[in-house]
Amino acid sequence: MANAIRAKIKFLVHLNMNFFNVCIFLVGSFLFFSCQNNSSEKNKPFIADLIELTPEQYPDNPDSEIKHPKYEDIKYAHIQFLPSNDTVFDITLIPVNSNDTIILKSVNLMEYLPTVNCAIQKDKYASYIDIINQEWNRNQVQFNEAEFEIKGINADKIKRVDIARNCLNAYLWEVILFAEINGEQKPYYHAWFNFPDKLYASLFEKRNNLKWVDYQKPLENWVDPESKVIDLTLLRQVVNEKEAAFKNLNYLPYAIKGERKKKFKNIIYPKNTSVIQKFLSDSTLFSTFSPPGIYNTKDPRKTELSKLDSIDKIIFRKTSASYYSKDTLIELEFIFNANNPKKHTRFYVSGILPKEIPVLDTADVNKGWQNSMGIGNHTFYENYENAKIHSSRNSPYFSMLTDKDGKWVDSHKIGIDGPLLHWDIKDRTKLHVWILSFERHAFVGHYLVDL
Repeated sequence: MANAIRAKIKFLVHLNMNFFNVCIFLVGSFLFFSCQNNSSEKNKPFIADLIELTPEQYPDNPDSEIKHPKYEDIKYAHIQFLPSNDTVFDITLIPVNSNDTIILKSVNLMEYLPTVNCAIQKDKYASYIDIINQEWNRNQVQFNEAEFEIKGINADKIKRVDIARNCLNAYLWEVILFAEINGEQKPYYHAWFNFPDKLYASLFEKRNNLKWVDYQKPLENWVDPESKVIDLTLLRQVVNEKEAAFKNLNYLPYAIKGERKKKFKNIIYPKNTSVIQKFLSDSTLFSTFSPPGIYNTKDPRKTELSKLDSIDKIIFRKTSASYYSKDTLIELEFIFNANNPKKHTRFYVSGILPKEIPVLDTADVNKGWQNSMGIGNHTFYENYENAKIHSSRNSPYFSMLTDKDGKWVDSHKIGIDGPLLHWDIKDRTKLHVWILSFERHAFVGHYLVDL
C-alpha cells in the first residue's frame, strides 16, 4: 500500500497539483485502504476442526444401538462460522471428500451464550450462579430441513442438524446430523469441536456487557461456587400460595424409553432397575460426562441423592414476573428431610407457564417439558425458533436447590439435572413432576401434585 501511495504522490506532483490537494488525496487513500482492511477482517471466518470418535474411542456411546448404518463412515473436516454481523453467522460443515456441504444461514449465536437474566443484573452472586449454571448445562438446538441447505445430492436424506453447547466448558461444542432411514430419523454423524475462544469471549461481552476475564476461569474449568442465599423476590412476586396435596410415586418403576433407554447402560449403580426409590441413596453412581463430551463408565460419578429420599411437603404458588408478561405462572417448592438438618433440602421449580406443559400419559413421559437447573436456562433440547422466542435474558424460569437456610446448593453434587413436567392425561388439574438424574440417565423423583 505504501509503495502505491508514493507512486501516486510523484504522479500528482508531476501534474503540478498544490500541496493541499495532495493532502486531500492522501487522507482519502488512507481511509479507502483502511476500510478495505477492516471489511476483510470483519468478514474473516472462524474455523474449527471437527473430531469424530470411533467405537473403540467411545465405547459408552448411548447412540451405539440406534445410529444410522453409515454413522462411522461419514467424515467432515471443519465447521466454519462466517459473520454476517456482530452476532449472526453463516455456519458451514465442510466435508472431507464427497460428503454433502451443509450451510445454516444467518444463525444468531447469542442465545447459546450464558446470559445474566434481566431480573438479577444488579445482584453479583445471583448473576454469577446464573452464568455458571447456564454454561455447565447442555443446550442442544435443532435445525430442520427448511433451516439449512445442502450442496450435494443428499443421497442419505439428511433431515436435521443439531448444534450443541455441551455441559463441560465454554468451548466444548458438538454437531450431530440425523438422516432418514425407513421413515425414521437416526443419528447419522456426530463430531466434537472447540468453539473459537476469541469469538466466544467477544460474544459473551456483547451479550452481557461484562468483562470476559472476570468469568473466564470458572467457565473454562469448573470452580465450586460459594453457597449463599439468592433473593428469590428478585425473580418473581408471589400472588398466593398453599400446601399442595400430592402422591409420592417413587416406589413405581418408570418406562425405559427414549433417552432413559439409550442411557440405561451407563447407570453404574443400582443396576437393572427403574424403581426411583432405589436410586435415592448416596451409593448411586452414574457414568461421568468427560471431555470432549462423552460418557465414561470408568469414571463413576458420585451422588448425594439420599437428600431426596423422604419428601415432607410441597408448596404450590401462583407467581408473576413483571419483566416477563402479565401471565400467571406456577412455582412448586419441594421440601425433603425437613427434620434432619444435615439432609434438609428444598427444590424449587418456578416461572412455569401452564399452557406450555403438555398433557401426557406417564408412558410418554419423555415427551414432557424439561429444563436444567439454573436461572433463565434454555431447555436441554429445543428447535431454533423456540430458542429465539424464549430468550434467557428475560425468561421467568428458574430451578434450584437450597439448604434449610435458603443457601444455594450445587445440583451436580446431589446428582440431579432438572425437572420434567406434564399434566395428567386423566385429570388436568394434576401435574406430574419428575426429577431428572445427573446427565438424565434416570428419574430420581416422581410426584403427582394436585393443583
